[in-house]
This record gives sequence, C-alpha cells and structure tokens, in this order.
Amino acid sequence: MGTLLSQNRKKIDVIGIPVDAFTYEDLEVRIKELLADKKKHHIMFLSLRDIVMAKFKSELRASIDRASLILPTSSHICSGAKFLKKFHIPQKIYTFEFIIKLLGAIENNGKSVYLLGGKHKVLQITESNIKSSFPGLTIVGRCAGFFPKEMERNIITAIKKASPALVLAGAGIPGKRYWITRNNSMFNPGISLWVDKAFDIFVGKKAKPARTTGGIVLEKIGRVFRNPLRIFNIFIYLLYFILLLYYKIRKR
Repeated sequence: MGTLLSQNRKKIDVIGIPVDAFTYEDLEVRIKELLADKKKHHIMFLSLRDIVMAKFKSELRASIDRASLILPTSSHICSGAKFLKKFHIPQKIYTFEFIIKLLGAIENNGKSVYLLGGKHKVLQITESNIKSSFPGLTIVGRCAGFFPKEMERNIITAIKKASPALVLAGAGIPGKRYWITRNNSMFNPGISLWVDKAFDIFVGKKAKPARTTGGIVLEKIGRVFRNPLRIFNIFIYLLYFILLLYYKIRKR
C-alpha cells in the first residue's frame, strides 16, 4: 500500500518518461507533504531536450526516475500529454516563479534553506534579496559555485551539518543537476533543487522568461542569434514529434 505522498501524486508518462501533472495550486500541500515525509527528495525541471535525451542518457533517466517531483518547463511536453490523451495534463512550470513560490512555502512551514552556487557577488545579493522578501525564512548557509574539487567534501559536510529543509543550487556546480543526485545520499532528509542561472535572475542579470506566445518566440529567436548552434535544436523537436506519433500508434 502506497504512502499518502505517493497516493496524492499525479504522475503520468510522456514518450515513456515520467512527468508530474502538477499545478501551482498544489505547491503548498505538496511541499508540506515532502517536508513531513522525513526523506530525501529531489525536485527536477524537465525541458523538451531533457525528455528526449532521457531516452538515450542513462544517468539523466535515472535522475528523473528518482525525483520526487518532475516539472515540465516546455509547453510541448504539456501538449504532448494532451495529444496522447493522458488522464492528467501537466501545467508548464516557469522556473523563477516556482522558486519564489517554493521559498514562500518553505517560509510558511518555518523551515530553512541553504544556497549553493553562483559567483560570490551574485550569491551575496541573492541572499540579501531573499532575506528581505522572505523574512521568516532562515538561510542556514551559503557557498559560491566554481569551487575547486578539493573543497567539495567540506561543502557536503557543511550542508549536512546545517541540515536545511531546502538546498537551492545554481550555476558553478560540477556536474550541474547531477551533482545533487550523485551526492544526495550524504545529505540529511529534505528537498534539493538545481536551477542553472537561478541566482542571476534574483539579481536582475538574467531576464525572467517570457509568458506570452509572441514573447516566447522572440526569446527563442534571440537565443539562436546569440548562439547559432541552437538552430540544431530543430532535430530535438523533430525526434520528439516522431516519438509522440510512435507512442500514439502503439497505444491503439
């Protein structure tokens, strides 16, 4: 018999990859359940590239399978669930908005956070902004990213001693998102989340993601101009739609 946590979870699969049918309205209750569970939980954002590459990269797939919350950041994943006629349809999650709501939920539960990653100045400003926006949230520690390999063990020990309810990690972590899953066994119970560039948004160095269709299109065009190699992402879209058709036909 499953726990209340697993029973309340609305998990579906899109092209064979698990995704949570999660809405912002679920956040407060879901975070409270994760904190009360007294286990180690990893929240993971899932882009279109991620869901396709998880079919081929074993460590990425394993990280997704172990995550307690798998949140789609691409509308194509949500529309894919509709195309496959899933019983639950996920909502596209905007990373910065989710982080703000998550910090609010942690504050409402009287818990703490550890900030890991980013450059020293960025991290200092982030800590100051979080303290002013969430006065009831305790920041039990912080460590900038881009640290030498020999410091890694001391950082893990510091996080374990601080025992935060949430480890919020950003840029400059070796292995990026995999650093969390590779070292999670050494942490105390709580929630962990890695978001590249999250701290840059807190200090205004990175624009918040567009919400309108026109804004999203312009944002993507701008990314291609900044990095022309992004034009090859078209193959990710193509493969995704082929996989959608395959799973649609297979279901019949």
